[in-house]
Amino acid sequence: MKNLIALFVLVLLTSACGSGNSTTTSTETSSGNNIEAYLAIKDALVETNAEKASEAAKSFMKANTNDQLTASLETIANTTDVKAQRAAFETLSMNMYDIVKANKGETVLYKQYCPMAFNNKGAYWLAAEQEVNNPYFGDMMLHCGSVEETINQ
Repeated sequence: MKNLIALFVLVLLTSACGSGNSTTTSTETSSGNNIEAYLAIKDALVETNAEKASEAAKSFMKANTNDQLTASLETIANTTDVKAQRAAFETLSMNMYDIVKANKGETVLYKQYCPMAFNNKGAYWLAAEQEVNNPYFGDMMLHCGSVEETINQ
């Protein structure tokens, strides 16, 4: 019984001491994880790797708590048709942009734009680097596009 009480006190002290130094809110952590997961999908599409994009979307879905992202993520996760994934990624990108703008974080992101995507309709995406690596064309037109906005700077 004494061992059980000692263990309880140890667990209580450890958890109380460990949580006092954290300044990151769960919203910031969730947003940061979403950004990393989103960028993994973007990078897979830059590589024109449909299987990798599907796996990245499945991983994102496990951590996702935002209903706005669910339909796009499901489409990307449930197909290996890169054209369909890129179309869903456009919607995902627009929603992620709104989320990132609403939840100012510390991560600097670049809103990039390709005017030729989707038969010259054009499309945006977010990137962690300033260099344009186009997820809508991959290696066919890797650097087609421009930086339109710097976010969280």
